[in-house]
Amino acid sequence: MRRGWLFLWLCFLPVGGWSAGAESKGVPPLVERVQLFLNKVKTLEAEFYQRIENPEAGVPGESQGQISTSKPGRFRWDYQQPYEQTIVSDGQSIWLYEPDLAQVTVTKASRLDQTPALLLANSVSLVQSFTWEVSEEPHLHLPALRLFPRQGGSVKEITLVLHPERDELLKLTTQDSLGHVSHFTFRGMRINQSVPAERFRLAIPPGVDIIEDRAQSSDPS
Repeated sequence: MRRGWLFLWLCFLPVGGWSAGAESKGVPPLVERVQLFLNKVKTLEAEFYQRIENPEAGVPGESQGQISTSKPGRFRWDYQQPYEQTIVSDGQSIWLYEPDLAQVTVTKASRLDQTPALLLANSVSLVQSFTWEVSEEPHLHLPALRLFPRQGGSVKEITLVLHPERDELLKLTTQDSLGHVSHFTFRGMRINQSVPAERFRLAIPPGVDIIEDRAQSSDPS
């Protein structure tokens, strides 16, 4: 499956989204720190490296590129290695552009309402939306916050590791109900700097085929 990394985010997801609201008292300090970090982030840019455990045939086990996010709901993932692919959302639609196939797949942004793609691009209440467990990240040897969505869906677990001294996300790991595990590490993170709105629109080159996602086309809304 060519787009296995996107599959981790797009498949089997109920529309609903994470809820925002007042936090409960008595939560662990790491939950409070992650919540404060997520609240603080309005825009984010970074380089990322992705590693998928036990990748399926045709899916790269390792990839890298750049990420940009801007609240509410806008993000861009530019995969540069081992081949170019781009995911862009303006908060309404999502475009998946594969230059070597000369095609763009378009779907509704609501399909990502409960996925890690929007964890950094939307307002999220950890207390209302997740249960959690605090553990140690085995490679970085830093506290890790494991989040388990209260609402059903294919995303079973999201783990975040923050820098011990700075407001910086070092690692994000996702696991779905099929056992796919994807690890993202980040470097050169820039928070709350100006990001042009044009970055969250896809300029489709001439001659590229545009494919409407079947789940979107069958939606009566």
